[in-house]
Amino acid sequence: MSAPPAHPAALVRARAAVRTTWPAWSVGALIAAIHTVWSWRQWARFDSPSWDLGIFTQLIQDYSRLEAPIVPIKGEGYFLLGDHFHPLLVVLAPFYRMFPSGFTLLVAQNVLLGISAGILTWLGVRLLGRWSGIAIGLAYGASWGLQTAVASQFHEVALAMPLLAASLTALVLRRHRAAALWALPLLGVKEDLGLTVAAIGVVIALQGGRRLGAALAAGGVAAFVLVTSVVLPALNPDGVWAYAEDSVLSRLLSDPAATLAGLTDGAGTKAGMVTLSLAITAFLALRSPIILVAVPTFAWRLTSDVPYHWGTDWHYSAPLMIIAMVALVDGLHRLAERTEARRRAGGAPVPATGPGGRFLALRAPVRVREVATGVLLFAIVASSQFPWSRLVEPEFYRPSPTAAGARGALATVTPGDRVVTDITLMAYLVPTARVYWLGHDNPVPDLIVLDRHSGVWGGEPPRDAAEWGEDRFDGSTFTQIYDRDGFLVAERDG
Repeated sequence: MSAPPAHPAALVRARAAVRTTWPAWSVGALIAAIHTVWSWRQWARFDSPSWDLGIFTQLIQDYSRLEAPIVPIKGEGYFLLGDHFHPLLVVLAPFYRMFPSGFTLLVAQNVLLGISAGILTWLGVRLLGRWSGIAIGLAYGASWGLQTAVASQFHEVALAMPLLAASLTALVLRRHRAAALWALPLLGVKEDLGLTVAAIGVVIALQGGRRLGAALAAGGVAAFVLVTSVVLPALNPDGVWAYAEDSVLSRLLSDPAATLAGLTDGAGTKAGMVTLSLAITAFLALRSPIILVAVPTFAWRLTSDVPYHWGTDWHYSAPLMIIAMVALVDGLHRLAERTEARRRAGGAPVPATGPGGRFLALRAPVRVREVATGVLLFAIVASSQFPWSRLVEPEFYRPSPTAAGARGALATVTPGDRVVTDITLMAYLVPTARVYWLGHDNPVPDLIVLDRHSGVWGGEPPRDAAEWGEDRFDGSTFTQIYDRDGFLVAERDG
């Protein structure tokens, strides 16, 4: 006996779900794949921009062994949850257990970015149509903030991206409870995201969910204060919040005049970062209250006295990209609705809404497809100035001139060795050895592994790793056992 035919309404809903789901999966997979190609070439060429991947690899390695996150790269016995508060990174431990490599973290980060691109695409297709949603999803994936985040290698902010995408999507759809529930896990990704959670609460309140919004805003602020003033100092080996001096509030209390004067430092760089963050949306993100969620990120970056926080490099702009792009979808949807309302009202003006107000009011009917296409083209053209530009360079797909030397240096290390090193091979060594950063006071190592081209040397790089080690570790003697392509390895005698 054949099954009864499906109800027409159910069929309509199923077909609508397919129409919004397949573009989302497709865009998400494509973005994850392109970023992974970039990370693969970076990894294969031994391009190491900082020590952060090594630090996070040690962290996830400990989690995969069900051990406390003690990270000797930061210092002997250093408990990493006292540096930044990111306990939710434990969810990556099973993947590292299966594939114990720093490259696993790079792939995981790219998958998380792909998921966030898929969520954004789903929202765009639902509200703006198939092509517009796909174009905005691709533009987000190609945005400069994601490119620089991937180029700087793994950071905890990657885990925030799909959570932010889901929470902000729920905000646009006025699903306040879902928005709050997706936002709450951000408190376990990094301490400063408590203020972002609070901003989401503010937007919920502005949308009419006053009690829930107020509770979420208060909870986000309270979590930020609790973690930075109690939890992090309690877990930090030095008993402090390590980044308190980066906070304008902390510096205002100690030297208010100098702090206020310092706010203008790097004004051009800061203005460029803010402008570019909004320019990727043709400034239409200002049409949506969602852009208010970016205020805490802009605030701490613009008031920081750390120049790395001001510009377009590193991973700091990744959250701004998803916030701006969701705000773009919402802003375009609002403009389209306003245009339709004008049409129905016979051309009478309709009040502009959103943080941009009448400044962004458009007299002509908004052409959503054209705007979405323009946003995508802007992202592609801008890529010529950012890391994706290397994807079209043949040299990027060739082995690095020093790759053979790097592989040879890695081959000298045996499991369990204590190794002091610079940043170049740090993440590669972690799965095999107990790795220390050469800039700290470390126990005497079994091996010293140095890259003369790593860029960490203040002056002339060492020509002999054994001599460097004997100068650094009084009473110990070393013998250099490897020297190729600028990589030096010295072994402790006896």
